[in-house]
Amino acid sequence: MTIIFDLDGTLLNTIDDLGYACNYALEQTGYATFPIEAYPAKVGNGINNLIRRALPEQERTEENILKVRGFFVPYYNEHNCDYTRPYEGIPELLAALKAQGHKLAVASNKYQAATEKIVEHFFPGVFDVILGEREGIERKPNPQIVYDILSTFNYKLDDFSQLSSLNSQLIYVGDSLVDRDTAANANVPFVACSWGFVNRDTLIANGVTRIIDKPQDLLLDVYIQQSILPQYDAFDGGHRRDHAETVIRESLKLARAYAADETMAYVIAAYHDLGLKFDREKHHIHSGEILMADETLRQWFTQEQLLTMRDAVEDHRASGKNPPRTIYGAIVAEADRQIDPLTVIHRTMAYSLKLLPDADFDTLYQRSLDHLHEKYAEGGYLKLWLNSERNVQGLAALRAMIHNEPELRKLCREWFDNQRNN
Repeated sequence: MTIIFDLDGTLLNTIDDLGYACNYALEQTGYATFPIEAYPAKVGNGINNLIRRALPEQERTEENILKVRGFFVPYYNEHNCDYTRPYEGIPELLAALKAQGHKLAVASNKYQAATEKIVEHFFPGVFDVILGEREGIERKPNPQIVYDILSTFNYKLDDFSQLSSLNSQLIYVGDSLVDRDTAANANVPFVACSWGFVNRDTLIANGVTRIIDKPQDLLLDVYIQQSILPQYDAFDGGHRRDHAETVIRESLKLARAYAADETMAYVIAAYHDLGLKFDREKHHIHSGEILMADETLRQWFTQEQLLTMRDAVEDHRASGKNPPRTIYGAIVAEADRQIDPLTVIHRTMAYSLKLLPDADFDTLYQRSLDHLHEKYAEGGYLKLWLNSERNVQGLAALRAMIHNEPELRKLCREWFDNQRNN
């Protein structure tokens, strides 16, 4: 697996050396300086943008930025390791990842010379590729730095837009919204760390899904991405990896809303449908058995936590007649529903086709219509266990579509024809 790390605020706490260098440069050019505590809000997007944010608004010309930079760079080159230190747990994390055989890379907006010097000073020989800001190459969040790293590792793709097909082989780790956007633009999975320059609340407010609070937690994400989620690729179209990833995203949102343990919710969602490899009817029971049998999880969870997680996995089925036993069961059940009307209709048709692969459209449509009424219409067996606005609104919209049978039949026909043509 390839794991790409941001540098400042992710691997290293560089804020003091950056702040002292900037204050020195500002002082030399006649501008006011700042307390070091002010600098986390000024960093990101490279040295020039740090200087721009430090200058008075009316002085933020390219000429002034370059003048300040002329003092910043020589000073920083001499002093960039004075106070900079790895975050607690980072050296141990990197050692564990190397021992597991993963490829490691750094993608930074710090200029290349300083990036190389600092990384090799603190982590000699650890990283396979170290890239910073380079002349002629756009800075993050432009995804080019990610593409350049992957090219160095000889990833064979005709078009980097295909990177989502390699999601089980890639993770991008960073602390900022710039990192979030870089990963999104490169179409690779993103894991945010809360110990850096951007706090957890800001990350959440800006829609970041997966946030880890300790470096060692990344080992769990690597395991889930590499060993668990790819198992969904063998399931039917309604239960592929994209479905599991959606359940993970929604579970994390609900876990935050209900003050539940996010890491437990994350793993529950990742395992919730693995039992489909055996059968559909009892897949929730098999999924719980798979979770309990996975000894790797005991690195992160106690026996009590694992039992709670097993119960939640067993309780995830929307067709369950009894309420989930814990908040975690309610979270994954609610996240699994995904009551997006079009998605529900397509998934229902997909399962009908799986059951009746040789059936004509009318037969598949009738089976799907019966199921939609039985489960989702007024009086259906589906229950909303949490007050999730997304699902309340989605269910109302789906019921309206179920009762508009001409439109429903048209949507199902379009899906059917597309499947047959492809």
